[in-house]
Amino acid sequence: MSSSVRLLLKNRKFQFLLGIVIVIIMLGIIGPFFTRDPLKIAGRIYEPPSSQFLLGTDMAGRDVFAQLCNAIRDSLMVGFIAGLSAVGIAILIGAVLAYAGGVVDEGANVITNVFLVIPQLPILIVIASLLGKRSLIIVAILIALFNWPWMARSIRSQILSLKERKFVDLARISGKSDFVIVVKEILPNMLAYIFLVLIISISSAVVMESSISVIGLGPTEGFTLGKMLNLVIRHEAAQQGKWWYFIPPGLILVIFTGSLLMITSVIDNVLNPRTREI
Repeated sequence: MSSSVRLLLKNRKFQFLLGIVIVIIMLGIIGPFFTRDPLKIAGRIYEPPSSQFLLGTDMAGRDVFAQLCNAIRDSLMVGFIAGLSAVGIAILIGAVLAYAGGVVDEGANVITNVFLVIPQLPILIVIASLLGKRSLIIVAILIALFNWPWMARSIRSQILSLKERKFVDLARISGKSDFVIVVKEILPNMLAYIFLVLIISISSAVVMESSISVIGLGPTEGFTLGKMLNLVIRHEAAQQGKWWYFIPPGLILVIFTGSLLMITSVIDNVLNPRTREI
């Protein structure tokens, strides 16, 4: 284990934030196996929290805690699929094609610039409205297609800087192909940065999925946090004061995405020599 990783793991703020994220992830992974069917009527309408229903019931008598666990799982599935896919596209366009240079790099840069100026959320809403059925994977892919440009631009600038370093020149002299140099020489030196980008991408994807789900254009399958908030709005749970129904999904969404973003800040502060000295 490197000294940088040990330094990060000893940081109390990082430990606290990582603990929050792990608890929420485990709630989404393990929770659905130990809770009721989120779509099954299990009690009276709008029962307050009790020992039988930890977060009460909704307008149909369904277990809110069971809904929350399943919603966390499905939202995380969308977030991770969309985040990994977007980072993969960004690495292909921002790293491999940028290293190739010339017309290839210029063409990729033009495509990136075009996607950067496209209003992501309105276009995503239009596309989602045109699709009859929207699975979790389809929504994740749609989000990834609009979430990669800023990452590609950022990774490209890093590649253009690293490709001029001496270790890359030595790799060229040794006869290694451009693809091997990018994969085995340059990208390993960017792993920390790519990890930060991945965290931000996952957080952004979860928020974007909730944004379209809350207006009824999210996945038609599954039960995400955005879909829970959509039901809250449709049935006016907030106006009726049923706090156990509308606070949990919103709170989990804010805490999870906020913790991820703060983790990126802590990682940068701890591992960046300049900020660490300050």
